[in-house]
Amino acid sequence: MELIERIKSIVIDTVRAMDLLDTGYATVVSTSPLTIKLQAMQLTIKEPVAVLTDNVKYQAITIQGETAVINPGLKAGDKVLTLKANAGQNYIIISKV
Repeated sequence: MELIERIKSIVIDTVRAMDLLDTGYATVVSTSPLTIKLQAMQLTIKEPVAVLTDNVKYQAITIQGETAVINPGLKAGDKVLTLKANAGQNYIIISKV
């Protein structure tokens, strides 16, 4: 029984060490190019490593000649929720906080 528990512990530690997926908070430093600063590590990341979802992209529509902004997008100083993917090779910006 002890061997099985030890193997189980090794597998759990290995998966944690891979650091495959994690959420966190960041602050938008600039929008062109997109640059964010992660709160947890004080690490600054830029496009293309930082990727936007449709929830945070600028969106506008034109109705009868009038333009209506549906989503104003991001601006410097915005706080965002991020999803770390591929062991930190990409950061997906999910939404504003």
